[in-house]
Amino acid sequence: MTHLAPAEQPLPLDGTPPLPAPVRTPSRRLVPAYVGGFLAFNVALLTPVVSTLALRVNALTTADERAGALGLVTGIGAFFAFVANPLAGALSDRTTSRFGRRRPWIVLGVLVGAAGLMTIALAPSIAVVAIGWALTQAAFNCTQAAVQAVLPDQVEERLRGRVSGWLGIAQNAAPLVGVALAYAFTAAGASPVLMFVVPTAIGVAGMLWLAAVLRDPVLDGSTLPPFRLGAFLRAFWLDPRRHPDFAWAFTGRFLLLLALAAYNAFQVFYLLDRFGFDEATALSWQLRLMVVSAVALVVAAAVGGAVSDRTGRRKVFVVAATVLAAAALVVFAVAQEPTTLYLATALFGAGSGLYFAVDLALVTDVLPNRETEAAKNMGVFNIANALPQSLAPALAPLLLGIGGGGNYAALFLTGAAVAVVGAASTLLIRGAR
Repeated sequence: MTHLAPAEQPLPLDGTPPLPAPVRTPSRRLVPAYVGGFLAFNVALLTPVVSTLALRVNALTTADERAGALGLVTGIGAFFAFVANPLAGALSDRTTSRFGRRRPWIVLGVLVGAAGLMTIALAPSIAVVAIGWALTQAAFNCTQAAVQAVLPDQVEERLRGRVSGWLGIAQNAAPLVGVALAYAFTAAGASPVLMFVVPTAIGVAGMLWLAAVLRDPVLDGSTLPPFRLGAFLRAFWLDPRRHPDFAWAFTGRFLLLLALAAYNAFQVFYLLDRFGFDEATALSWQLRLMVVSAVALVVAAAVGGAVSDRTGRRKVFVVAATVLAAAALVVFAVAQEPTTLYLATALFGAGSGLYFAVDLALVTDVLPNRETEAAKNMGVFNIANALPQSLAPALAPLLLGIGGGGNYAALFLTGAAVAVVGAASTLLIRGAR
């Protein structure tokens, strides 16, 4: 149960007094529901990101049009994610519903996002796909802002690295489940609609499970200052001079995810173009590579999260993870035989697992006003997740077009260089070891 106890906290940026700080003692049921629900939610969200959205675009366009069309769809969706995540986080911090602060956003967001995915599944044109993906990204990012705030809300500091590690495993293992389903439906000649319906149903079920288990305290509206739009909007600006550690953590994640976003969005087209696979073969290889990635990810995340908690160190793991991811992109860039991709994927999985195991704990450690504005500030931080998804698809066709088209070497080598710069920015964080 969450108890409230007085604590002195820094004033929020709009100058309003902070609320009492919760003492976080998660129930035995919370962590399994949190991790399991997060896995299920990301099956619904990330399966289109890495696979089925590209397949839907491929079915509605020609080979010459598909890269630009996918970039347009993902860029529009990422813009809506960019806006929705911090906005929903801030509103969640002020929500006084009798169902709690986080639960309404979790439930309503996942249901509206499910409607968006069904729109994509049945879309007759790229324009309708773009509308569906924009709706999905906006709604799911409302859910994500509330779900991520559960970590600082409900999990005490000594357990954050471990729980963050399991969340990292869940987030990175989710596409494996989704791609396995997509491959099974494709190989069986089933309706392509099922590639969207089944992952969506899994995501909805997982979030309803978390909402049912979550002990979400009801916020007393009398403790909140009057809502002022100007102060509300200004609160999204976190001055890097006042919060330099948060700024460097933001920069590190932004650069790494910018480096990885192009691969995640274009990996199906990479397999189709570089190795001449058809869709079924591409999905088969994607599934094999994800199994390798998942094994490396689970080991790296579990070990990294536990060792990080034991030593109290975060930065060294984030930097090591970023370097591993950069190395993976280099191998992807130069690979000429499909078997070489196993090495790249193992490096990619280890880097991703280690990074997401520790990075969320690192950010929580340096999060400004985390007792009173956790969801809002995590939403601001999640701009570093959403903005690269908008920029990378816009920039990727320019790099792919160097030398006549299909230049994945230029795309991935540029990504590796950007990731290394992100690692350097993480070293500048002073408030965490």
